[in-house]
Amino acid sequence: PVLKEVLDTLNLPVLELAGFEADDIIGTLSTQAQEHGFSVSILSGDKDCLQLVSPDTRAILPVRGITQVKEYDPEGVLKDMGFTPAQVTDYKALAGDSSDNIPGVKGIGEKTAVSLLERFGSLDGIYEHLEEVTPARVRNLLAEAKSIAFLSKNLATINRDVPLPLGPEDLEWKGPDIPRAHAKFVELEFYSLAQRLGSLRESEKAGETSGGVENPEGTHPIQALAAPAAQAPAAGSPDYRVVDTVDGLARFAEEAKATGRLAVYAEVSEITRDFRWPSLIGVSTGTRCFLLRQPEMNPEAWQDALWTHFGPLLVDDSVTKVGFDLKWLFTLCFKRGIRFSGKFFDVLVASYLLDPTRSSYRLPEIARKYTRIEVPFIPMKAEREADPASAIAATEAHFAVGAGSCLEAASGLKEDLERQGLTHLAEDVEFPLIEVLAAMEATGVGVDLPLGRSIRKEFGEALKSLEEVIYGMAKEEFNLGSPKQLAHILFDKLGLKPVKKTKTGFSTDAEVLESLSLEHELPAKILEYRQYAKLKSTYLDVLEDVINPTTGRIHSTFHQTVTATGRLSSSEPNLQNIPVRGELGRSLRRIFVPSQGRLFLAADYSQIELRIMAHMANDPSMIDAFVRGEDIHRRTASEMFGVPLDRVDSDLRSKAKAVNFGVIYGISDFGLARNTGVSREEARHFIETYFARYPMVKQYMEESIENARKTGYAVTIMGRRRPIPDIESRVRQKRSFAERTAINTPIQGSAADIIKLAMVKIYKRLQDEGLISKLILQVHDELIFEIPPSEEQIMRQLVTEEMEGVMQLKVPLKVDLDVGESWYDV
Repeated sequence: PVLKEVLDTLNLPVLELAGFEADDIIGTLSTQAQEHGFSVSILSGDKDCLQLVSPDTRAILPVRGITQVKEYDPEGVLKDMGFTPAQVTDYKALAGDSSDNIPGVKGIGEKTAVSLLERFGSLDGIYEHLEEVTPARVRNLLAEAKSIAFLSKNLATINRDVPLPLGPEDLEWKGPDIPRAHAKFVELEFYSLAQRLGSLRESEKAGETSGGVENPEGTHPIQALAAPAAQAPAAGSPDYRVVDTVDGLARFAEEAKATGRLAVYAEVSEITRDFRWPSLIGVSTGTRCFLLRQPEMNPEAWQDALWTHFGPLLVDDSVTKVGFDLKWLFTLCFKRGIRFSGKFFDVLVASYLLDPTRSSYRLPEIARKYTRIEVPFIPMKAEREADPASAIAATEAHFAVGAGSCLEAASGLKEDLERQGLTHLAEDVEFPLIEVLAAMEATGVGVDLPLGRSIRKEFGEALKSLEEVIYGMAKEEFNLGSPKQLAHILFDKLGLKPVKKTKTGFSTDAEVLESLSLEHELPAKILEYRQYAKLKSTYLDVLEDVINPTTGRIHSTFHQTVTATGRLSSSEPNLQNIPVRGELGRSLRRIFVPSQGRLFLAADYSQIELRIMAHMANDPSMIDAFVRGEDIHRRTASEMFGVPLDRVDSDLRSKAKAVNFGVIYGISDFGLARNTGVSREEARHFIETYFARYPMVKQYMEESIENARKTGYAVTIMGRRRPIPDIESRVRQKRSFAERTAINTPIQGSAADIIKLAMVKIYKRLQDEGLISKLILQVHDELIFEIPPSEEQIMRQLVTEEMEGVMQLKVPLKVDLDVGESWYDV
């Protein structure tokens, strides 16, 4: 429906008719068009349309994705397929097509089908000369499946006689309704297309184009919309000055110092590789916008000039800094040995707090919402190749104008933060955390590269050994990375019962393999193989690429604007995904080591999510267990199964633990049964017994769902909000997921709030007390510090005080500490 709305604003007709497929409408329309004397092009992802190809009709099909296509005329069809357009339906009648549920003749494959058509011309010709078909096996197959063959041909044949309400003569396109289309594009966040429409609208106003009339350069409106066109500053964008001399840089710095305001915006993706200033930096003083562009001079001299004139602004308390993703500035300052100082506001982080569910945050979109400034988008690759000069101008304008938009957007963002009760979270947690994460990125973590290479070799040998074992079990070699080939081995050859089906066949995902492992050893070996392969490719194979050549350390990038719950994530490499359980994943942690003469100190919150649930649900029994310092899983088992604490064995404790953590995620009886290996009825009994013993937890869950229905979002202890739009969805699966999200987000999000606040407080104490120890990693509920042995006792006390005292809950927060010579050791 949304697509139809867009096409309507573009004045592009939509043809549809109940009871007929799109192929039939395309076939009818192409036939009518040829009769009217048109040349026809059919753009499709379906090879069925090849039967429509003729001297006047070509088909354009994708070769790879939608970036490469191939045009087919009759000769091209014959060359590529081995049969003519007229034989397409005959071919499918023989070979079938599983994607369209066309059975074909069982036992006849693609090569045999082509061979038969080369010899006999058509399906009719084959059956007219059936006695001449060889070998006998093929002749018998054809004879037995004659009715199926002709049924298959009928199914494969496109209907070219659909009673269409419109004909080719009614379909002349006169161009888009530009104002309506522009409004719809902005509403749907099609900003690049909206920008192109904007340029069309401006040229139309100037009388260069009108409706379907070609402009003086011969560009039809559809070309202007579809073909990339890089632009310099758009209408509504302020002018900017280019600063590419040392004198100009000095004058700009004086102006920024005088106004006391500085906005900064740049491309920062490569900062952590070389810790150098970007070649383009957009800046604004609140009165004017500038582009700091590296001139054709010694690059080192320009870097020095930036530190000489621009650097002091970053450490000047009297200059307020505003920007989009300011973390890179903090990181550069750390590598320079200075500390970013003064009040600052990060537009990216503020936008994330206001809506943490967005997949991306782009400054042009934020500027459009909070200012009247149009920030040009950075041109895409095709645009850069088509018009390099215009692309460079648009890129420079993006940064310069973007910096100016940051200052204007900040005031509106501040108002929205205040309106939603997020100011405290922004000013006391998220903004201070930017400096903490920058310090972690600048410091990095040490790597034992020889050990990493050794482990990589071990993993490679283990993979080869597993391959041989798997091939032995399957009694044949096959592509372990092919779901289709694996499905054949599991379900056809071994006769295992499929668990679930996808659009492309029977599923072989991890969940299915875990289930099948109970029946046969091969699925378990496949899972083991996949784990080795994933860990090797994700971490071990890229070690040399992710180690900084200058520092010899890994400087992972920490992201605070990615997850909807508020948790941090990391990349290059993603340290959050190294498995905690199992010796295989944990062995990777041996690679990560402190600097020579230093130690790692690890501090891990104990059962923080369960403690938060006890606090939020206000359940007396759970609170009492935590206050007493009891083993919560043993206490839960005692409550659920009615046995004394000292009689709870490991099996009962394990089941109670599964329920404890499952409840946080709104687990179903089916999910619990799958995780614990008990029957679904027994799992349902566990959950019912759990809620009977902990009634306040049940009440918390119901209230969380109800509150989300009323407000449209879930909220954490510190007021962090997560929109849950599907909470009223009519689709049961969507609604169920939304309800689980409403239960889990306050718990998981509050855990994120707590550890972030702890990081900020610990970092401040490290600075205030002049300690050498540094926070270098954060992984979920765990913090890793690199410390000198002389500070071990101080750090044990400091970290415990700050992490356990960061927030007063109805239950105590508890931290487990350990010290060692590698991440594995702690």
